[in-house]
Amino acid sequence: MDSFFLICRGISVGIIAGFLAGGVKIARKKKYTEARSRSARKILNKLAFILKYVTFLLLSLGLVWCTYFLVLGVLVPDQADYANSISELIIGVLTVISIIFAFVEFLRQTEDKR
Repeated sequence: MDSFFLICRGISVGIIAGFLAGGVKIARKKKYTEARSRSARKILNKLAFILKYVTFLLLSLGLVWCTYFLVLGVLVPDQADYANSISELIIGVLTVISIIFAFVEFLRQTEDKR
C-alpha cells in the first residue's frame, strides 16, 4: 500500500507540474493560420466521432453487466456485496468516460460556433 501511495503522490505532482507548465504556455499564445485551425478542427471532429462510438459501446456493455450483477445479487444473496461493489465500479468508470465524451463534445461545439 505504501508503494501505491508513492505512485499516486508522484502522479499528483506530475499533474500539478503539467498544469503549471500549461498555464505558462497559455500565457504565451501564438496566432495560428486559418489552414492550421481548420486542420485542428478536423482532427477534433474525428476524435469526437471515435470517442462517441467507443462511449456508446462501453455504455451498452455496462448496461448488460450491471443487469447481470443485479440479477446475481438477487438470486445469490451471498454474492450481493460483491455484485454491488462491481456494479459501482462499472458505473464509476462509465461516468468518467461519459464526462470525457461530454467535454470533447463541448469543445467541438465551441469550435463550430467560432
